[in-house]
Amino acid sequence: MVGELPVSALAERFGTPLYVYDRGAMERRLQAVRSALGPRVDVLFALKANPSVGVAQVFAEAGAGAEVASAGEIVVARHAGFEGHQMQFAGPGKHGPDLDHALSAGVTLNVESRGELEAIAAAAAAREVQASVALRVNPPASMSGSRMRMSGGSAKFGIDVDLLDEVARRATEMPSVRLVGLHTYAGTQTFDAEGWLRHARALLEAAAQVEAATGAPLERLNFGGGFGVPLFAKDTPFDLASAGEGLRALIAEDAREDRRYAVELGRFLVAEAGLFLTRVLYVKESQGTRHAILDGGMNQHAAATGVGSVFQRSFPVVKANDVRAEGEAGCRLGGPLCTPADAFPEVPGLPELVPGDLVAFLASGAYGLTFSNVLFLSHPLPAEVLVDGDRAVLLRERGAPEDALRGQRRIGEGAPA
Repeated sequence: MVGELPVSALAERFGTPLYVYDRGAMERRLQAVRSALGPRVDVLFALKANPSVGVAQVFAEAGAGAEVASAGEIVVARHAGFEGHQMQFAGPGKHGPDLDHALSAGVTLNVESRGELEAIAAAAAAREVQASVALRVNPPASMSGSRMRMSGGSAKFGIDVDLLDEVARRATEMPSVRLVGLHTYAGTQTFDAEGWLRHARALLEAAAQVEAATGAPLERLNFGGGFGVPLFAKDTPFDLASAGEGLRALIAEDAREDRRYAVELGRFLVAEAGLFLTRVLYVKESQGTRHAILDGGMNQHAAATGVGSVFQRSFPVVKANDVRAEGEAGCRLGGPLCTPADAFPEVPGLPELVPGDLVAFLASGAYGLTFSNVLFLSHPLPAEVLVDGDRAVLLRERGAPEDALRGQRRIGEGAPA
């Protein structure tokens, strides 16, 4: 079931492969985060986790902000209902259309280097506007407990702490730039709440350092996010209560009633609210091993096949159409693509599968379609559906084989370049 609807009914109505998202689950997780972190902390939805307009709309309507990482994500966020002042833009290569869209919408730009600050200032001056900027801090130490570390030591992200005062002073000298705060993002899939809090404290210390160097107050501090979601065996849930208690204490210690704080969360808000639903096309036996071929594969859910991971580990997977089925068949799951890479890690305890069965990959609301190599082998995009109680809404239409030609031209077609 998703909400009040059985997945078998969703598969019958919308077809497979299919992404399904539960609005109620997203709203409950957002409320849990707000309750834990307190009213002084704004929650930003990181669109990179799931840039579906309908998913982003759920968070916009719930009063969250947005973290964006491209001009395209600004377009999606605005279409979903976010205002420019509710967005913060991170990423080390902002240029051209990124700056055009951000400056026209009034988005706060998280500066990742001295060169980027100069480019932002020049772009803002050319448009006769003042850009709101926050400096992204690259702390000297990496964060413990993160599966993917994005700071500490030499990194393409952020400004090293020993360069922070210099860049901050430069920002305060620029008439086309207004320095409003600091930002950090130490890593993702973090399961160590204490480690995360140490980096939150480090950001507060960096803020005091910058204010002393510039004499200018900082209005906003963004602590980043990366709270871990348990996907694999032996994963333990992130201790949200401890993180919230610790962050409240840090904010009270900071004693700045005029300052706003933020966290940016993607996977933590949406991963467990979504699933990827596929259907078994064929079952075969090869040298003693049974193989189930699914209608969805790595081009639509690359993370579930282990792309980007050092070790292949199975996502939580269930047989979705007959929970009474018994007996383990030791079946290997593979997608329809003509490549050996299109295979899912072995799923222990999966019941016997036959053609027509439904298989659901759970915890797939984040970094599913958005992380996948959707152009590979020119298969159509899956549909995306939002379930709201007993109602299902189509968010993205299923693609068609003809989509493979979109934007392409034969030699000699159209105007010469």
